[in-house]
Amino acid sequence: MKSMSFRLVITLALSVIVISGCGTQQSSQASAGVNKQAGAASDIDTSVLRTAQFDYDHKGSPEELVKSRGHEAIVIGSVEGFEQGRDIYAIEGDPYPEKRVVMHVRVDSSIKDKGIVSNGRAYVDLDQGGLYHSGKPRKSLDDFRKAIPAGTRVMLFLFSDRRTAFRIEGAGNGLPTGAILAAPDPQGMVFDNGSKLTGGQEDLEGEWRAMGSVDEVAIRVKKALGVE
Repeated sequence: MKSMSFRLVITLALSVIVISGCGTQQSSQASAGVNKQAGAASDIDTSVLRTAQFDYDHKGSPEELVKSRGHEAIVIGSVEGFEQGRDIYAIEGDPYPEKRVVMHVRVDSSIKDKGIVSNGRAYVDLDQGGLYHSGKPRKSLDDFRKAIPAGTRVMLFLFSDRRTAFRIEGAGNGLPTGAILAAPDPQGMVFDNGSKLTGGQEDLEGEWRAMGSVDEVAIRVKKALGVE
């Protein structure tokens, strides 16, 4: 009798968990639908850009960032899309390459540019993330394109790419002839996301969190650099 009672209690408990789980899932999906409609085109998902950890000295304001790093370009523009980039084999014998994508950005204004911008465009090198055992990337180009839609405004703090490795295949992939591949500062990718800023590869901290648009950042950067 005790054994039957015990099994009955367990069965009832599992039923409650299943019912509760279904209710939570439906509620979450409904909320997500409402939020998506409310957020409209401003919603972006920067998780696709966060595939690596960076060892760097975080700067709590735009002024600190530009005064401490010698960026070769600081620009504002709109994302045009993502293209397949190169394959990087860090050491001899690597079974799988590090796969890269190139973010194309139409540059609307340049605060600083030492040859990074080409024909009104900046081309930004990004990590595509991990691979399946088959060698296929876990994140596709479509994943990037959906997460950061074309037209999203972005401010970039860039360096020219100086990546070295045992072997690099397809060095010009995703680039027009003569274009320069750029590497972003870990803090140097900031998106307009509705009425707030969103960090690309890293979360925004300090004074960055109080600013509502890349235009606000640009005003402070220009003042810090003495640019009119």
